[in-house]
Amino acid sequence: MLVQSLAALLLPALLSTAFPVDVAGDGDVHAEINTLGYLKCTATTSSGKSKVIGYVSRALNSYGEYIGVSPSNNKDDVAARMLVSIDLSLAENGTAQSLLVKNAPKNNYPFLGGIGGQEGSSIGSDGDYLLVGGTRETATGAKPSYCGNTFTDARNILRKCSSAIWLFNTTSGLVTPQWVNDDGTAVVANIGYTQGAFVFTGDKKTFEDTWNQDVDWITLSLDN
Repeated sequence: MLVQSLAALLLPALLSTAFPVDVAGDGDVHAEINTLGYLKCTATTSSGKSKVIGYVSRALNSYGEYIGVSPSNNKDDVAARMLVSIDLSLAENGTAQSLLVKNAPKNNYPFLGGIGGQEGSSIGSDGDYLLVGGTRETATGAKPSYCGNTFTDARNILRKCSSAIWLFNTTSGLVTPQWVNDDGTAVVANIGYTQGAFVFTGDKKTFEDTWNQDVDWITLSLDN
């Protein structure tokens, strides 16, 4: 218990180690400076106020989707939170990046990514959506591919996925998904929390109308 408690206190600390990394695999390297933190979920209430409803959990459901956790459903929620690593140098350049999950339950799929939904791997003005789970790493700006993911692993159904979709604002701390569709168009995705799991979609109202679901629309921010 002592080791677990110390880990919960020390892991979110800022990492100051810098080393050259070839992000795109094209020989162009940059000095990578990482920070660790938890992904906090903030929803907007009906009165327009912001309310923290919990954190992204390190746990997956039976469909291979990441779930949420809060003190209201887990008194040891800090230990249950997902811990991610963010590259600050890429963030400063406005480059979408992959988020490495340091405590991922599936080591074969260590990145937090988007996974194609029931209607495919593109989102826009319709009600189509993407799942949120663990993936293998993909390149920045790449179209969705069969990269390997926790949904496919759990359900034995092939789905495309992408990992390098995350924009991090170093001033506000916001972590935002920018999804590249099959046709190459980029969409800043809305994040919904519904039926105990996260989804990405292009249009909130159309998603709600199409699937007839109650959704908490949230923003993610880094808490370290």
